Amino acid sequence: MARKISFNETLKDARRVLAAWEKMPDFKIGDVRLRDFSTLHDEVRELIDAYLKKRMELKNLKHERDAKVRDLSDLITRARSGIYSQFGGDSIEYAQAGGTRSSDRKPHKRRTRG
Repeated sequence: MARKISFNETLKDARRVLAAWEKMPDFKIGDVRLRDFSTLHDEVRELIDAYLKKRMELKNLKHERDAKVRDLSDLITRARSGIYSQFGGDSIEYAQAGGTRSSDRKPHKRRTRG
């Protein structure tokens, strides 16, 4: 099972390695040089920042969506109530608006004590 990578820890470790590597600029890991490591570090930091920005935008969009859905749901309830009061609970108009007609409801059954 793959371990979960902590972005903050990885960036913190990268900064430590970068600081140490800058003191020994001739050090290489295979064909990877200080410049390559530094470039990758900067790219990762920019991607994390871009991700966090998009995440915040989505969070704001979600809150706006949820508020609008609540408003629409309230209007639906008010509209059905108005149709119910004007046409009655057993009307075709009320059923067309999504209400359950009185005649379509199951009758209440009494419990028998046993």
